[in-house]
Amino acid sequence: MQFHHNGYVSEDPRVLPAQGYGVDRAEELPDEMDVLIVGSGPAGMIAAAQLSMFPNVNTRLIERRPHRLKLGQADGIQSRSVETFQAFGFATEITDEAYEITEMSFWNKDPQNPDNIVRGARPLDDEFGISEFPHLIVNQARVLDYFARFAKQGPARITPDYGWAFIGLEVSEEGEYPVAVTVEDTEGNQRVVRAKYVVGCDGAHSEVRKSIGRTMTGDKANHAWGV
Repeated sequence: MQFHHNGYVSEDPRVLPAQGYGVDRAEELPDEMDVLIVGSGPAGMIAAAQLSMFPNVNTRLIERRPHRLKLGQADGIQSRSVETFQAFGFATEITDEAYEITEMSFWNKDPQNPDNIVRGARPLDDEFGISEFPHLIVNQARVLDYFARFAKQGPARITPDYGWAFIGLEVSEEGEYPVAVTVEDTEGNQRVVRAKYVVGCDGAHSEVRKSIGRTMTGDKANHAWGV
């Protein structure tokens, strides 16, 4: 038996009360912020989802596209990723709408004719039982939708600022907001915003990486294959 001192109101437990910067959150991209996330792909959206639980951190997320992603580029979801979905509370929902993989056929370059691909191995998906969660196929855009929902329902009420492209940044040694970031809207208008931290989640050809003088470490390959 439970007694509710102020009565009981049935509400969605995933929607947490707005706090801090989540209360009356500015709709327009402000001039100053604590954290600026660049890119609303998987890395950017999961960063926003996590930071939505810290309402005293003023976090904004910019994306050059004028709208949400509609068609994903990588729709295979590993079991370990579904474990992450469970941590954010939507593993069951996304599994219900996804296609579950039990075995796979791999296709690689034909050694006799490199312009073609041929079928190779056909293994079970998880023959060693590395996870209790399944391997899924679901549109990457739907995965981002779930992280976006979590970010919006968190106390900080984070939503992407669509239509803002990252142009470049300069880091100063002084001031509360030492990073000056030049951004551009869909009409070509540029402005400078300032942040304490900038998180580059803008992909393999990251402009944020270039702006701080870094290069990508690792190898890349260009060949035809399929699964």
